Amino acid sequence: MVEWLKNLSLVWPKVIAVLIFSGGVLWTWLRPKSFIYEDAPDTKLWRDLRIWISIVMISQIAIYLYF
Repeated sequence: MVEWLKNLSLVWPKVIAVLIFSGGVLWTWLRPKSFIYEDAPDTKLWRDLRIWISIVMISQIAIYLYF
């Protein structure tokens, strides 16, 4: 039943992981600003959660691609 898994290249788990992390980044940038800054006292750039999520996800992508 799982014989087809043995024939897959080991690059596919990396591709899938990168796609999942990229999808997370894309999803956050599609959120409206009102959602991002909800309950924030101001709209300063450092409070933009999209930027923080992008930094974390891009670092995860770099780790997955390196190893």
